[in-house]
Amino acid sequence: MAEKNLIKTYMSSSFERRVDIIIKNYTSFMGIVDGYTEGLRYMIESEKESNSRQSIGDLGVRVQPGGMPSDTTAKKAIRNVLTRDALINCDFSGNVLEGVDRAEMYIRDAYILRDMRKDYNLFNSQLGILGTEQDMFLRYIRKEVTLGVLAEERGISYETVQQKMVKIKNRLKQQVVGFMEGNLGGIA
Repeated sequence: MAEKNLIKTYMSSSFERRVDIIIKNYTSFMGIVDGYTEGLRYMIESEKESNSRQSIGDLGVRVQPGGMPSDTTAKKAIRNVLTRDALINCDFSGNVLEGVDRAEMYIRDAYILRDMRKDYNLFNSQLGILGTEQDMFLRYIRKEVTLGVLAEERGISYETVQQKMVKIKNRLKQQVVGFMEGNLGGIA
């Protein structure tokens, strides 16, 4: 799946499909999310720089009581810090993007990236249910070994290893989807 389509496909997919996308793109998944997050930060900061309608006096006062809301350098620094923190934490509870033309789109994108990060972390936290199979499965989804190599290492047939990987994937997927759907206990 091309990087530019991964995020769009991910967000329009079911929970089960999302787990498949994480597994298929395991080694590059967070790199893609981080890349888009950096791009989003850059776009917001560029737009804020060029947007003369932006008024941040109130932000200056809120962030730095008794500060220098009339000092344009101080305002610019405060604005940049607020934007970075908001994007890193994906928290747009304040009017961090006030005056940015595409604020709603940027907020939506930031929350999408936050959700992808949360799903990836959830997937990794659930790898523990695999027990002794965890190392083998991780090596496989990281593309460090092929099914043929795993079969040779274990002294079993290619078909047996293939079936084992499908079972592991389905078990893990069931657990992760359970949590994604809000079942606090998962499937276990």
